Amino acid sequence: MMKDFQLKGLEKLLNSDTITKTYPMVDHIDIRMDEDFVTPRGNRLLDVDIFLNDPTITEKNMYDNDFDPHYLVEYHIKNYARYLGIENKFVINFIVWGPDGDIISSWKD
Repeated sequence: MMKDFQLKGLEKLLNSDTITKTYPMVDHIDIRMDEDFVTPRGNRLLDVDIFLNDPTITEKNMYDNDFDPHYLVEYHIKNYARYLGIENKFVINFIVWGPDGDIISSWKD
């Protein structure tokens, strides 16, 4: 089970320049854990909000602009979680938000 300090540590790590050097269009990332949701396999649910700072990025051109939210979630979040002692027993849903507050993309596992 993920503890609050681990969740905040993961969020702080994701909002460091480690991510913004790779994805300069990312303004910040917010993470929430749904304590009540547990899959039949015992996985917890993480809801991730990815906020962009580039108004030119759309769902149609985000990959052309070197922004892949699936890779950001699957690679970066899951790999960084290991360094904080977080078990890899979670599923991740995410929403990518544009600077104007519109949803650019989303994924629900």
